[in-house]
Amino acid sequence: MRPDGETTCTTPNNFGVIGNGHFIKFGSDPTEPTSWDENFEPEFQRADDNFPAVIDWLDTLDRAGPPFERLIKDRIKPVDASDQQFAQLMECIISLAVRSPKHREGAVRLAEHLRGPLEQRERNSLIGVNMRHSQRDAVKQIGTRGKAMIIFSAEREFIFGDDFYHNFSVPVQHLSEPKMLVPLTPWMSVLYARPRSYRTAPRLFTMAASAAEVDALNNAVQVYARNQIFYRSERPQITDAFARGTHLVFKDHRNSVDELIHHIPGIQPRNTNLDWLTERSD
Repeated sequence: MRPDGETTCTTPNNFGVIGNGHFIKFGSDPTEPTSWDENFEPEFQRADDNFPAVIDWLDTLDRAGPPFERLIKDRIKPVDASDQQFAQLMECIISLAVRSPKHREGAVRLAEHLRGPLEQRERNSLIGVNMRHSQRDAVKQIGTRGKAMIIFSAEREFIFGDDFYHNFSVPVQHLSEPKMLVPLTPWMSVLYARPRSYRTAPRLFTMAASAAEVDALNNAVQVYARNQIFYRSERPQITDAFARGTHLVFKDHRNSVDELIHHIPGIQPRNTNLDWLTERSD
């Protein structure tokens, strides 16, 4: 679904595909290869290979059952995860963040700010050059650190977008308090955060979400999406944010995703002492 409401229904095989998005071509003629050309698609091969097994594993995790309107703390459960399982989960969701259109746009933003609009071939090459190591650098930065919560929905479907909530920027060598909300399937999303301070164990939880909570998280996806929303059978109501047709971000921490991050056991409640400054600017 696009911001104007136009909808395309088809099989999802190639939804969201960016053609030749990981090829870097330096020649003046794009049809002529040079010895400097590069294809960094293999950077994502391990994540792509592991996705089916990771999703199957997540779907076996213990979770709370109905009723789903109980207090959030009563619907969150700690679950076991080996270093290998947690690392594979991180590598998979990181790959979606660094391949996202917003991350790609960030790879060329400075050049366009300084030089103005770029010819498409040069623009694509600059994007590739600046993001070709994003996957390995982000995986190295995050490793098995941080906290993750698998959010399951039995009453409402999650949506996906041509972007979603994350704070990855280019370059990623020095991630500062990384966080992501990554919809993986219509019934499963992954929430990840590595705040400045947190209790390290346990590091993985499950949460059974209410219909209202899923709606709020779907609205967050619409804030970060720009041109496309993907859904299975429950057509979402287009929000004002998505209707603008641009990648937006939340201006402060008073939003559904950040609030939920601070419900993850081991992460301190959000400090609200400075909220009055934001309220004055509103």
